[in-house]
Amino acid sequence: MSKKMKNCRACGAEIASDAKTCPKCGAKNKPPFYKKWWFYAIIVVIICGAAAGGGQSDSPNTDSGHVSAEPSKGSAALPENAEGGTQQPGPEPEPEPEPVSYTHYPVTELFDSLSSNALKAEKTFQDQYVEIEGYLSTIDSDGKYIAVGADPENWDYLLQSVQCYIKNDEQVNQIIEMNAGDTIVVRGKIKDVGEILGFQMDIDSIN
Repeated sequence: MSKKMKNCRACGAEIASDAKTCPKCGAKNKPPFYKKWWFYAIIVVIICGAAAGGGQSDSPNTDSGHVSAEPSKGSAALPENAEGGTQQPGPEPEPEPEPVSYTHYPVTELFDSLSSNALKAEKTFQDQYVEIEGYLSTIDSDGKYIAVGADPENWDYLLQSVQCYIKNDEQVNQIIEMNAGDTIVVRGKIKDVGEILGFQMDIDSIN
């Protein structure tokens, strides 16, 4: 049976595959590195390492840096709008104002208080919400104010009145249907008290 032959890596002469040295140049006949036992050991280690790495990448990530896409139990998820975006919470509604309480006075009581002691009248009625009852004495042609006075036949309060400023068209429409001398009840806030100008107030409502 003929031996397997190969070429010497040093001189190129044809030699037997199992020869330890080249008979022509004396170079050692070393087998290629891929036929060494340690080459196959390295291949096995690489394959095992690749298989282990692939198995870890397929497992779910439990690292502490991983952020879950699901909302936590302690927090409520924001609703989504019709277009799929997150709907932001709207502004909180403003609290309703507390109802105003008005103190009822005949208009002559205000006049008596001012005539008796203007300083005391200012401290008593300034910024107070009042309901005054009297007679319609003056209607401003521009629709800015009306004046409420005493009974026209009561000469003790001649030329005394409370100047009441109109706020809106609804009040204007009410006053258009009235006449000087009509009884009237006006609710509002006293905004100024003086011994010369008397009382001034802003109208909240008219009866």
